Amino acid sequence: MDAILCSLSPKRLAMIQEDPEVVIDLVDARHESEIPGLLDLGNTWHALDVILGEGKNAVLGDAVLARTGEKLPGSAKAKLLGPARVAEIAKALAALPATQVRDKFKSLAGKQVHGNYGDDPGADDDTAYLKEKVSKRQAEEIKELSEALVSLTALYAEAAKTKQSMLMVIVSS
Repeated sequence: MDAILCSLSPKRLAMIQEDPEVVIDLVDARHESEIPGLLDLGNTWHALDVILGEGKNAVLGDAVLARTGEKLPGSAKAKLLGPARVAEIAKALAALPATQVRDKFKSLAGKQVHGNYGDDPGADDDTAYLKEKVSKRQAEEIKELSEALVSLTALYAEAAKTKQSMLMVIVSS
């Protein structure tokens, strides 16, 4: 499963409100061309949600999963956040330290996170070879998740600046 976020101008929002199935077209089109304001988080979404607190912080809890978003009709099961909420989320994301992913990475252990991020913390009695292998994998995962968080933060910042809404949908990979 992948999470997709897309900022919506009033015109794009009106199209979706008129025909909710446009969301399916938007999701499908992401493979054919670059869509301005669309961010496909791929399988990083679940790990990012955990790193942002799994909804314990109401504002950051909306950043990936739009928990408080309005459910849109249609088969896509999409959610919508209004411009005011997008601005709140943008502000909260901008306030996070650059080390957020590294600082919270260990919180992924044992959570069976989609994409298997953080699932191998290693063991104290691992050989030097295994410790290095685990360390390299963790570094790669931290880099990938950090880049995804930077993209998420930028998406919200741009949407807030232009007073746009945010669409969130989870799709099969």
